[in-house]
Amino acid sequence: MATIPPLRVPLARVPILCLAGFMGSGKTTVGTLLAQHLAWRFVDLDDRIEEAAGLTIPEIFERLGEPAFRKLEADQLRAALGRASEHKESTVLALGGGTYAQPGCPEFLRSAGVPVLWLDSPLELLLSRCMTMTGRPLFRDEVSFRALYAQRLPSYQLADSRVDSSAEPTQVVAEILRRGIVASGGNPASIPR
Repeated sequence: MATIPPLRVPLARVPILCLAGFMGSGKTTVGTLLAQHLAWRFVDLDDRIEEAAGLTIPEIFERLGEPAFRKLEADQLRAALGRASEHKESTVLALGGGTYAQPGCPEFLRSAGVPVLWLDSPLELLLSRCMTMTGRPLFRDEVSFRALYAQRLPSYQLADSRVDSSAEPTQVVAEILRRGIVASGGNPASIPR
């Protein structure tokens, strides 16, 4: 797995909020709605990875393997944060399901001053959502799904804040806004750890 190196200079002079969570937690759906509500740019890290590789994520896993995917993921995470900072684009960035669980990622984002919001749902709901989805190379069966969730859970718990994402996406966005995770004026609030 590619370890994300520390930043030389803090990036978060422009508002950036990362969404972390397991597959099926609603990162893309909630992120898109939240960005629309805030009039921010929405970036899906998985989309950036596919564009950079010219392959779908399942194809990357199949042809290049998970280590190559994780390297692309780390590179695209740095690129997305760099672009947001360089272009001064307030951004909601949906991380991949395993991004925040990679070695060094929580520390990398913390050192960059980028808050991370964990979209959490009960495991049974995540499982039911993912049973109907395609294109998830790490979803093989229920047993491996549960094991992968258990492996990643300690990383998700390092996030700056947690919101239950089991409700309808518009209600999840309303909860994020109600809790002040994104402060008025569009800046990510200082989130107590």
